[in-house]
Amino acid sequence: MLNNMQYFQKAIMNPALQYISIKMRNISFPVLFLFLIVLSLPPTITAQDSISRPKVGLALSGGGSHGLAHIGVMRVMEEAGLRPDLITGVSMGAIIGGLYSIGYSLDTMQALFNQADLASAMSDKIPENKIVFLEKRHSHNSVLALPITPKKLIFPPGLVRGQQVDNFLSYFFWAAADINDFSKLPIPFLCLATDILTSNTIILDKGYLPDAIRASMSIPSVFIPLKLDTMLLVDGGVARNFAAAELRDMGADISIGSYTGFKRFDESRLESIDGLIKQIGFFTSIRDYDEQKKLVDILIEPDIKGLSSMSFNNVDTIIERGYRAALPYKEQFRRLADSLNRYGEQPLPARILDKKFYSFDRIKVTGNSIHSDEQIIGILDITPGTDIDRDILAERMELLYGNGWFETVRYRVDPVNDSLLLEIECNENPKAILYGSVHYDDELHSGLLVGISVKNLVTRRSAINIDTYIGEFYRIRINSIQFIDHNEKFGLAVNLNADKTEMPFLKLRGEQGRMLSSNLSAGFTLSKSIGLNHLMTLSADFENLHLAPDFITRCGMRRLSYNYITTGFEYLVNSLDSKHFPNRGIIYNLYAGTAKLLSGTIHSDSLEVTCSQENGTDFSFNRFFTLKGSFRSYISASNKTTFTLKGDALYISNTDSISAHNNFHLLGGVASTGQRSIPMVGFHANQIPVKSTAGFGLDADIEVMKDLHLNLMTNVFAIQEIDRNYGVSLLAGYGIGLGYMSVIGPIKVGMM
Repeated sequence: MLNNMQYFQKAIMNPALQYISIKMRNISFPVLFLFLIVLSLPPTITAQDSISRPKVGLALSGGGSHGLAHIGVMRVMEEAGLRPDLITGVSMGAIIGGLYSIGYSLDTMQALFNQADLASAMSDKIPENKIVFLEKRHSHNSVLALPITPKKLIFPPGLVRGQQVDNFLSYFFWAAADINDFSKLPIPFLCLATDILTSNTIILDKGYLPDAIRASMSIPSVFIPLKLDTMLLVDGGVARNFAAAELRDMGADISIGSYTGFKRFDESRLESIDGLIKQIGFFTSIRDYDEQKKLVDILIEPDIKGLSSMSFNNVDTIIERGYRAALPYKEQFRRLADSLNRYGEQPLPARILDKKFYSFDRIKVTGNSIHSDEQIIGILDITPGTDIDRDILAERMELLYGNGWFETVRYRVDPVNDSLLLEIECNENPKAILYGSVHYDDELHSGLLVGISVKNLVTRRSAINIDTYIGEFYRIRINSIQFIDHNEKFGLAVNLNADKTEMPFLKLRGEQGRMLSSNLSAGFTLSKSIGLNHLMTLSADFENLHLAPDFITRCGMRRLSYNYITTGFEYLVNSLDSKHFPNRGIIYNLYAGTAKLLSGTIHSDSLEVTCSQENGTDFSFNRFFTLKGSFRSYISASNKTTFTLKGDALYISNTDSISAHNNFHLLGGVASTGQRSIPMVGFHANQIPVKSTAGFGLDADIEVMKDLHLNLMTNVFAIQEIDRNYGVSLLAGYGIGLGYMSVIGPIKVGMM
């Protein structure tokens, strides 16, 4: 048997038994002495008899999208057979480190970041198909949404509240939701945040894991700070962007670091204001990093030059940069792994990703004052004691947020003793919100969109919505709805609508020219929402309609007026992902209604004659029926191209030439300008009066530059004009347009 010295000498001469030589000068004397003792032990003494296996720690910095390079670094470690025993993370490093610590593979993480729309997740905008139907009118339709209180108008801080980020983190960290001690994760983990009230660095190693990571990545000036207990937390990188000291405190014997954060600019980069501001803003973090990097044994700094830290469209490229930066260390990683395996095989982390269901013992709602616990839990439709998976809970939370009640609404899972609590944390919208935006197109020209929404003003579960379009032509819609059920699915509404638009080529009493249409209607509507994207309505309205020639007529007629009673049923679907320039989804409506003329009035220069069914007239007082349907199906062919399949159909049982304005529809234009308008490219808006029609078309939307869209449009229609009882005319049209989604609203122009 070899004596201890002979064994030690043999171990040093054998590469398979050597401890890594890289950066030995950075390893503390106690650690080095520890390994020399272990190497001098006789081979009959096992690791269990002498000393436990040394722990490898991995510190991952922040850096926005640059932090994706950590995945490349960790891939090289895995290829060398080296897996960390402990992980610390800051900001983006907290997300990646947290995912890895609960068992996500690197391939799964790369696929996740490729598939996830992280740019949208870093905003408060959610797809329109996640918003309840009656709230879609305000969704993504305003550049301003200002809360109104009894004392003042509140201007927003201009920060992201994090609804999408909360959804993302809670969904993907579901498997660890019932673990509130991060040292008990499959790989022990912690992350850092900064308390802006005290300027202290906060170690987050307990609690609800998505909360900890959300706090660690809350970049100041981008995200609203996260309130946790008495602290107001922002991105840990504000004070410390690289948690090496905390890694040592966790018990790491060997530390490896991957740093993708801000680096000190040289003099040439400080000649711009942007460079100066960044350098000054990161002073504290840079100085801290200078000290923290001395505490790691291996430090890798991937070169991510040329790629924005806020761009998440280059996932594979950034990961590859990290991989290339770590490749020179691969052999050293392998030698370290071989050396560590002399102490015994590294235990495999526990697998918790298979955890699909939780059964909650209690549901608690906090932060709500306008909407009751009963309303909120009623929409969630979750009963304590039943098994719930993350997909069901995510769907119910989307439904809850889609009602428009909240600025943010999130959930957390809290293990309390032997029970599991589901807490719904609400941040309610104010009762009143003022909306505003700008719109321009060829039909309505330029105009200002202004709206007000007031909830629960007089009674609970009520809403008043006022929407206006103000320009050369106008449109005003006032709706007051009282919901009948707790979940706000059934509603009884009072409606008042007014609009003014033009009809460029209407023929009336043998004279053709530009007509102006002014309409006023009032009535009641019973509505039923089905999910987020379906709505059924049953309505009864009194309509007061006016048609005025915009030219001097030979007969001296100045205006025709009509009074109608109309009832109708409508079924609507809207699953578009965006109101303007959508990429996917469908929108269609089916309408069946009946109307009867009560009276008609002819206004001329010399007289005013009111006609009714009793006193005899040329007006038609016969009841007529209308069937109408339309659909638009948006199909995304690529990230930049969307095709639209579209169709429209109309049937009216009878019309007459005098009251033609009211019981027929008008065909033409790129978009509908009112309830009796049917779009058809190739013709001016409201150009062709029809009583029956059917048509289909195909459009293409190509985003040639960011937010700049080229529109190619075609359609074919079979129409029956108002004075035609048999046969149809076949019309075809095409058009080309440009659209731009500006910060103040959409701008659309076109040619036909």
